[in-house]
Formats: sequence, structure tokens, C-alpha cells
Amino acid sequence: MPDHHDQIPSREKVLIIGAGPAGLAAAAALKALEVPFDLVDRAKHVGGIWNEERADSPIWPSMEMISSREFTQYEDMLQPVAFPEFLSPGHMAKYLRAYAARHELTAHFRPGIDVRYARPFEDGVWQVELSTGEVLIYRAVVSAHGIAERPHRPDWAADVPKSVQVIHSKDWTGPDGLEGKRVLVVGSGQSAADISVDAARRALEVRWSIRTGHWVVPRRIGGVPGDVAASREPALLGGLNEKIAEAVVSRTVGAPQDAGLPEPVAPLLEDSVIISDDVLARVREGRITPAGAVTSVAEDGTVFHDGPAHHAGHLRYAPDLIVLATGYESGAGHLPEGVVPRTAGGDLDLFLGAFPRGRDDLVVLGQQRVAGGALPVLVEQADVAAYVLAATLEDSSSALRRFQQLRAGSESAVPVTDSSAGAGVLGRLSGVFGAHKVTARATATTPGTGEKLVPAADRDTLLARLRSVRDLFA
Repeated sequence: MPDHHDQIPSREKVLIIGAGPAGLAAAAALKALEVPFDLVDRAKHVGGIWNEERADSPIWPSMEMISSREFTQYEDMLQPVAFPEFLSPGHMAKYLRAYAARHELTAHFRPGIDVRYARPFEDGVWQVELSTGEVLIYRAVVSAHGIAERPHRPDWAADVPKSVQVIHSKDWTGPDGLEGKRVLVVGSGQSAADISVDAARRALEVRWSIRTGHWVVPRRIGGVPGDVAASREPALLGGLNEKIAEAVVSRTVGAPQDAGLPEPVAPLLEDSVIISDDVLARVREGRITPAGAVTSVAEDGTVFHDGPAHHAGHLRYAPDLIVLATGYESGAGHLPEGVVPRTAGGDLDLFLGAFPRGRDDLVVLGQQRVAGGALPVLVEQADVAAYVLAATLEDSSSALRRFQQLRAGSESAVPVTDSSAGAGVLGRLSGVFGAHKVTARATATTPGTGEKLVPAADRDTLLARLRSVRDLFA
């Protein structure tokens, strides 16, 4: 007997593209508000990049998560206590499958479906073509495709000859087979640090080309996961928190510049920090050699790069493998260019990182990078999205009008309050996600690159603003 949900015409449904953490959060929130939806993913199972069977996943088996259990769980389903404090990819995949089963989301899930395009005709009317050849009409689209769809490659990578293997970090699977080989890892962020450490386990030599300096923070501070410790910091200390944090981190693992890495470009609490227990130790041991930005590539594959901070001039290196941990470009292949306008700096113009200005029928989740676990942000964005999409079905909604007014203005006008974390669509666990007064902070960026990379945001500030907007509906 067919499910009642299947009898609802697609034109009355919301289409969720992507069944990873963001897509599942959106699906659960829409279901709680009784908004009909379809959930599709090109993979055969839910889980997004955490689905170990996906060939296009940027996750590798030995990868270690940088956020603890408390910041890697949904508000209505705790991670099992039997799971480690920092989950493996396999643990996260099991958790996501269990979450989908708990909310019976698989009844709405169409696996192995790719979206060729999703094109708006007018407000509330989207034409969608699926890889099955079906062309359907939906009333709204939630694009939860994540950030790994468009790997960014620097211009000079096109000059590398075929004699040198070049891969993006998205295709890294581990250090097996690197014995006796020289590796160049390019990138300034978390993936570059993790891959450098991983490669150093087997490779003859690893050089790490870094353009921008960042703080390196250990996973635990005083035996407590760092993200949990940060959420407990008393807000009344204000700017003193930053000095205390920098002093604690420097005493615990040392300053990056003392190990030979570039000096951080931003204060610790405004930086896109690197979370690692190993990278500074491997640099000090000489198993990872810091290098500056790549400047050119010779015909024989020799790479020329700036020296590290303590070395002037250019150096040369002949790698066997180059790993481009150079990030991802924002956008989605299934959305027409221009549906989401871009700012003067090239970033997608998304209110609170998810809501295109002027549209109530499109939500784009997961197009911002945050330090630590992103799941709390994705959950809050999904909650607001569900409220907005439910409100558009009403004849009159004062909350929707207020949301539209805020969306048309500057994000800085959104209050950063100590809004309760327990008022979401599915109910929050009090205090788990650091529901405390937050000092609004900017996040350091690299201006003027023109690369349209997925931008970074300060997690606590973004969370506080999302909760303030969510409270318009709750």
C-alpha cells in the first residue's frame, strides 16, 4: 500500500537536495512542522560525506574529527556513550543512519538520485530535472549539498606536468604507498594540517606550503574537549577571554611561529584555528617542513616556493605528489548562476549563511566554514528554514514579515542574545551548544583573492543570531 506522503503532488512539497547532516536536519524539522518534502541524494544511503561507500567523499578512514561528541550531535538524539569522545568517520556514519531511522526520514528518501538542475520560474515554482529523467515541479528547494562539490585548484596547478601526481584533498585516502616519496601539501587550513600529519607517517619527506598563518589548538585543554571548554567561558570576562585563551594555548602546545609556521594573522578567538594534537610536534621533529606560497612550476615538475617566515627568498622542491588542500568554491552545479547573488567580494549573498535575500522558496545549507563542529549551525539554519517554509503556507504571518525585514538588512542588526538553546523545532538540550551571552566577532578572511571560496564565519556569533531569528517563530 503506498505511503500517504507519496500521494502528495510534488508541487506542494519542498525538495531537499542532499542527505547529509544538513539535509537530515532540514528533513526532521520540516517533518515536525508537517511540511511535506522529498529527500534525494546521489548516494545509495543517507550520511552525506560520512557515507563510507561514497567515492566522492573527502573523508578518509583514519581521519580524526576536530569536534567532540557534544558538538557533533543533534539536539534530540545524543551520541551513544560507547562512542569515543572524538568520533571516527564510521561512528558518524552510523549515528546519521540511526537519526534518519529515528525520525523515519528514509520513507521520504530517494537514493541514487542526482539533481541535474533546479530552476525557479516564479516565487514558489521550481522546475527540477532528476538523473532519472523526471522533470518535476516543487514549491521550494533546500540545497544541502555541502561544501565539497567544487574543489578549488590554484592557477599554477595547471602547469604541473603529468610526471607529478596532483590530487585535491577531496581525493586523499591515506598515506599508503608513499614510502620513499616526497609530498607537497598546499593549503593553510585544517585539511592541510591533517593531511600533512597523515602523509608524514609514511612519506620520505613532507613539505607544507602555507600562505596564511593560523593558531594551532589542541583537542583537549586540561582534559576537557576544547570546544566544550570554550562554551563554558564566562562572557563577563569580555576581551580578557582572548588573552587568557592565547596564553593557555601557547603554554599547552606553543606558538606556531616558534615552530617555524607563519605567525597567525588574527587573534585566537577570531581565527579559523587549526585543531591538532600532532602537527606542531611533527614540524619540530622535522617530519613536516614548513614552506611559503608556491610561486611557479618548472617543466620538469620542480616547484618553486617562498621560504618560510624565517627564510628569505625562493626555494625549490621536486615532489612526487602534490596534495591541494586549497578549499572549495561556493555555489552548486544544480542551481543557475545568479539565482543567489554574490557580494562585491565574490561571496554568495546569504543571510545568516543560508537564506538568499529576497527569496522565501530557497535555502542553501552548509555554505560557510566554522571552526569546530558545524552541526549546531546546520541545525539552527534548518530550524529557521523549516519555520520560514511553514509560514509561507499561511495567509498571514507576522513572524515571516519580520524575518523578511531582517533578511533585507545587515546581519549586524540581528541581536546577539543569550537566547535559550531549548526552543528549537525538536527541542534543545539546555547548555549543550553553549547557550550563553556571546560577544559578536568577525572572522579573519583573505581579501582580494577573487577565488569565490566558501567563506568562514564565527560559529558562536552565527549561532546567536540564528537563535534570535528562530525566536521570531517559536
